[in-house]
Amino acid sequence: MRELRRRDLLLVALTFAAGSVDAVALLRLDVFTAVMTGNIVLLGLAVGQGAFGNALRSIVALVAYGAGVVAGARIVGAVAIETHWSPNVTRALALEWVLQAAFLIGWLLTGAHPDGIGAATLIAFSGVAMGIQAATARALAPGMSTTYVTGTLTGLLSELSALGAVSGDLRRRASIVVALALGAVAGAFALTTVPVLAPAIPLAVVGGVVLVAATRFR
Repeated sequence: MRELRRRDLLLVALTFAAGSVDAVALLRLDVFTAVMTGNIVLLGLAVGQGAFGNALRSIVALVAYGAGVVAGARIVGAVAIETHWSPNVTRALALEWVLQAAFLIGWLLTGAHPDGIGAATLIAFSGVAMGIQAATARALAPGMSTTYVTGTLTGLLSELSALGAVSGDLRRRASIVVALALGAVAGAFALTTVPVLAPAIPLAVVGGVVLVAATRFR
């Protein structure tokens, strides 16, 4: 039970990081790199408006995310039982952290205003990182996504509408939805106040998750 609670808290932290990532990506790179549903909509809008530069960015994000999902799934392996956090999960998240660090370095090199090839490169780094995180979260808990919450929100509202007792699943779903929103708030606020350090938020959070996982899960 303790490992299950710890797993849930780490997944909530990863969701916070994903919200922060998407806030930075959308406000500065004009794409989502974690929520591919929104990114597909942005791609359609860009094509419909003839904004092919924006369409190309969305395509880069989609391809990078797909590559990250494949890489993450290969590292983690088969879907784990709910309470099991294997060393492969920690390795996958460590790789995500490396990609987040590469994003921050590229962000600093562009003065927090990436464009052209620099922007495409950062989108690729972020997309692969988010794909790895999504695949890892799915292996740990198929019902708890850390990068897209439409299904989570639907389940939450369905349970609330039933007016039954508050279950563990309901609390987990609510935590995921709130964490994503708070992460977006943190990312947007950082862009407004200290834009050069905005990508440091998800980097620090994912690093903390990796550290806790490496020391607490055996």
